[in-house]
Amino acid sequence: MVSSVLMETPLGARMRINGREVDYFCGTSYFCLHGHPEVIEAACSATRQFGLGPGTLARMQVYSDLQERLCEWFGTEQVVTMVSGYSSPMAMLQGLRDDLDLIFIDEATHYSARDAVPMLGKPVRRFRHLNANSLAEELSRHMAPQLRAAVVTDGVFPSSGALAPLADYRRAMEPYQGSILCVDDSHGVGVLGSSGRGSLQHASIEAEGNFLAGTLSKAFGSFGGIIPVNASLAERIRSNAMILRGASLPPPGAAAAAIAAMRLLKTMPQMRMDLERNVKHMRGGLRNLGFEIDDTPVPIVCVRGDMDLERIRAGLDKRDIVVKVTPASGYSDAPDVPTMRLAVFSQHTPQQIDRLLSSMGELL
Repeated sequence: MVSSVLMETPLGARMRINGREVDYFCGTSYFCLHGHPEVIEAACSATRQFGLGPGTLARMQVYSDLQERLCEWFGTEQVVTMVSGYSSPMAMLQGLRDDLDLIFIDEATHYSARDAVPMLGKPVRRFRHLNANSLAEELSRHMAPQLRAAVVTDGVFPSSGALAPLADYRRAMEPYQGSILCVDDSHGVGVLGSSGRGSLQHASIEAEGNFLAGTLSKAFGSFGGIIPVNASLAERIRSNAMILRGASLPPPGAAAAAIAAMRLLKTMPQMRMDLERNVKHMRGGLRNLGFEIDDTPVPIVCVRGDMDLERIRAGLDKRDIVVKVTPASGYSDAPDVPTMRLAVFSQHTPQQIDRLLSSMGELL
């Protein structure tokens, strides 16, 4: 990407950056809801009514409305909300800490979970990235009768776009009664699953003992952390997670923006259909160029190979196409070689994707 990126319009598939109109294939706004007029108007209206926040832990009607909408979306009794998605795995694990004895974590899991785990005061074992056999080996090596394991992983890994094999992890955990699966699903909620509930729904393992934490700041076009849970666990999270006592709530405008975004996604199923179409288009086109690309519905596509990706990025930039090259080991799950991370949006037109693909073909 260019050395200094100055966004001059709301984030979108076509936007103005550094004085130029460009096709934008970066970031995490998979439905471009951060710049949707109805989402922006909802945020402005709530800000005019409620201000920038309560200044205390006092409640406002907009937060109750958000709770109702989230519970409807996720089909749960409650959804615990907090200031940021980064803090949601920490709050989830603190709520579950009395239900676990050992923690097994994918070695490439996001920083948010890595930061959370040491605070639990439990032994931690790492297993190889995306490797259910490695998890099974670690469980066999360290588990004992009466011990309860917590397996911690991303659902969708943010740099590579890899899907965690959650169903395989669950099978590896079967011999260990009472073990739980804890997923940071910030890139899965809103995108994956038949109704957008995320990686657990996509893997068909929505059941007791499997938990997710997520964010409103990506697919939902807003800001704030979320944990869909039953009423009992919600109370334990509120009791054990000090961030819910000591941190401010997301601004009322962010709550209203999330409500508007979920309403749009519910009433306009074409948005999810367009994203699915575009992901297939992008992945298939890259395979036609000779890249090894998995066939998944994840709107993050990782390109690697024996080539100068920075030269290709610069060449695309000259054509007003903005992409990101991640350095070797440059993010939580980034491979040990440079990669090009392409973000696919529902608002990308087929022509934009074709222009990116044809330009890459010419630059290879």
